[in-house]
Amino acid sequence: MVALLLVPHGLPAQQSPPRVESGAAVRPPKLPVLPKTPRVPSTFDELFAYRDARAGAALEYLRCLQGTVNALRSGALGAVPREWSMTCVQQGAEWRGVFGELMESAPGIRVRLQYALRGAGVVTTDRVDTARVNGTARALLRGLAAPLARARPVEFVPIALPQAGFVEVWFVPLPGSPARVVVGGDSLIQMSSDGARELGHSRVTTPVREFAIVPVEDRYTLESREERVPLLSELVIARMAMDLVSEVHVRTRQYDSMISRKTPIWIHTRR
Repeated sequence: MVALLLVPHGLPAQQSPPRVESGAAVRPPKLPVLPKTPRVPSTFDELFAYRDARAGAALEYLRCLQGTVNALRSGALGAVPREWSMTCVQQGAEWRGVFGELMESAPGIRVRLQYALRGAGVVTTDRVDTARVNGTARALLRGLAAPLARARPVEFVPIALPQAGFVEVWFVPLPGSPARVVVGGDSLIQMSSDGARELGHSRVTTPVREFAIVPVEDRYTLESREERVPLLSELVIARMAMDLVSEVHVRTRQYDSMISRKTPIWIHTRR
């Protein structure tokens, strides 16, 4: 990391050094404290864990989205104005579908309705992190406006996942079921924590693939075309498959990664 010290214009060409009394200790100038740089995963295990954590959160987001939409369609949420924005956020240990009005005069959101995925689902007025709701809702608007190149007519869904200091908006194919697999085309936009500024956008995506997987003896195997770390969309499908079978494998060119109900932690074997 290179620190740049900015010097204001207009200083005199020469300045006399300050006088120091004889015997007085000279204190060095206090340097500004630089923000901590997030540690970037580098090893295979770290990269896999990073992407798998995102996949787990993405799957919970999709389940929250589906549950909230179902409640909306059934009339359980009452009349919801079309101009309200909707997003899903994790509040503590539970996920909530949150509706609100984005304020244009000041960066913020006025929360109007919350649907908590607890039990069979319930409307709640419990406290919610409005800054997180505002950031994800605004980031989703940017995601919905982003053009997506598709190899074939595949429905993509934006998923907003807040991180420390920014919001990730992932685009993945809308998963149907682990038996009808659609993977690839994963794209990522990084937004500021308030969702107002774009920080980065991936420009290259992998080809979209659609195929069927038939479980064999209560085992589900997804063959990835990636060299080492599976795609986010592939890990989402793998986690969905855990509801159907007792053992799931994701095989890249270099690794066979296995998770099971008996061993709920990924085990990686070099191929």
